[in-house]
Amino acid sequence: MSLVDGSVRAAPGPVVVGYDASEIAEAALVWAAGEARLRGAALQVVYVRDADDIGPAVRSGGRELASEGGAWPVVEEAAARARDVAPGVETETYVQYASPVAALVGMSRDAGLIVLGSSPRGALRDELRGSVETQVAAHAHCPVALVPLPTVPPSDRVAGAADPPVVVGYDGSDAAALALTYAADAAWFGGRPLRVVVAWRPGPAEWLESFATGSLPRDATEAAAEVTLADALDRVYQHHRSVGRSPASDQPDGVVAEGRAVDVLYREAVTAERLVIGTRGRGGFAALLLGSVTHTLVRAAPCPVVAVRETG
Repeated sequence: MSLVDGSVRAAPGPVVVGYDASEIAEAALVWAAGEARLRGAALQVVYVRDADDIGPAVRSGGRELASEGGAWPVVEEAAARARDVAPGVETETYVQYASPVAALVGMSRDAGLIVLGSSPRGALRDELRGSVETQVAAHAHCPVALVPLPTVPPSDRVAGAADPPVVVGYDGSDAAALALTYAADAAWFGGRPLRVVVAWRPGPAEWLESFATGSLPRDATEAAAEVTLADALDRVYQHHRSVGRSPASDQPDGVVAEGRAVDVLYREAVTAERLVIGTRGRGGFAALLLGSVTHTLVRAAPCPVVAVRETG
């Protein structure tokens, strides 16, 4: 089922959405409900409260929601809204008293996707500590989708405009191959176009080689990027064949663009349905940063960003 052995589950696990009644959590709930319906998966709505937060009121973003039953009525109402948004989706509700990161990472072991709301953060303390979203993305055992507040409602899209594509960054690494698998499946299940993006930029090694060979570093680097893109498109073709799909029914669009990966992918994210990025598994403090490209895009991209992590 995958482009790298043992990386992607064959059976669809549940879609788990972290919920706390905040505005960004509502955006994540709506997105997660639609995703669960497309996948034919259950939707698990989980409200994680601090281990010491045992009072009857539900706290959200520094405010209290009046609720005699605590978090349960809030999470049940969220599940009901999810069923309204995505009729037929099976919902389950959970309330956990624990660290949000620990609870969500624990649930990721059996999940197909974790979905969280995401908002830009600028405080130095948050950057050093790592937000809940970035820590979950760094440690989860399944892909993690970070969903920003929508800037343009779906109803405001231009009539007749092409469906926004699923965009995936690819650089030939194993982590990128995992992201490519996820993106190919997401595009197929959603009936959306797939766009594979390879960013290229001459580095010090290319400049040194150019002096020795008398070649232009830009030409050599761009040619290597074209080879990387051809490899990606072939992997998508082989993946669809391996799971019994007609590859001809889902021909991806390939883009080779000069520039820093973070800049190229941000430009593509402006018109994307989602942006998929592979990130290498790490431990300790480095894991909080997810790598500079992923860390920047999960906070700044205008569309949902799915981080697909190596877990081996």
